[in-house]
Amino acid sequence: MLIRELLAVAGTLNAREPDLEAAAMFDVTLVGPTMQPVRSFTGPAIVPERSLRNSPQADVLVLPSFYGAAPASPALLRWIVRHYESGGCILASASGVRLLAATGLLDGRDATCNLADRRAIAATRPAVRLSPQAPLVVDGRLITAASIAPTIDACAHLVSRFHGEKAALKFARYANSSRQLSYEQAAVNTNSRHQHGDTRVQAAQGYIEQHCCAGITPDDVARSVAMSTRTLARRFAAALGHTPLQYILQCRIEQAKRLLARPDNSLRRVAIECGFSDEAVFRRAFKQIAGQAPSAWRALLNS
Repeated sequence: MLIRELLAVAGTLNAREPDLEAAAMFDVTLVGPTMQPVRSFTGPAIVPERSLRNSPQADVLVLPSFYGAAPASPALLRWIVRHYESGGCILASASGVRLLAATGLLDGRDATCNLADRRAIAATRPAVRLSPQAPLVVDGRLITAASIAPTIDACAHLVSRFHGEKAALKFARYANSSRQLSYEQAAVNTNSRHQHGDTRVQAAQGYIEQHCCAGITPDDVARSVAMSTRTLARRFAAALGHTPLQYILQCRIEQAKRLLARPDNSLRRVAIECGFSDEAVFRRAFKQIAGQAPSAWRALLNS
């Protein structure tokens, strides 16, 4: 229901029209295993509008979060796979990633997940390239969001994909907390860094952006795009003016800024989650890239 309402909000903002039906950007349908009501986690029944048998092909399939065991019946898994093979996009949120992983569609692909699900997914689908420290991962037509807040950015991504960047930025400004690195900022940063024309370097950038906090090295990046480390360094310098190692560090500091925006995150926790060996190393790296100490950055956000 959260995603359905977020997409409805995106439509009203874009159209400046309070009438949900007139402003709708997406026609959202609730699909259940059958037409029987489904009991929600807190008790109220959710009534499906379609069943697996009579649901039409959609542009987007959303696998929402759930509690308890994954409802991974063979019929449901086959239905999800058919949707993807027919050209559809899939957004899986939080524990919904566990369901998507069970289909095998994430094997050999990049994805994020809720930290609580990391062990279960790694045990059953070891081919999935998990980056649970990343809040949102987009791998082609597969979108995974680690928790509730990144799901908002995932909705902004859907708006951008189907209705353009302007509508997505309008929605993101309304839906995102001012204490978070917004979708708008992330989009500007990512777009400007990728506009150099070297597709192999762009692929390497994507790999770094998704795995920067997982202890990767320039050798790992080079292997991911089937290039030698020396060739990658040369092409990186030509396209971006710095080395893959510097880019890895920049991306780690950007992730640190996102985490510092949450007041309950200690500097030590941020350092560890961003792949730094200790807090002192993190402080030095942050000041080198951001031009100020992490505490000064957090104080600026609070002001």
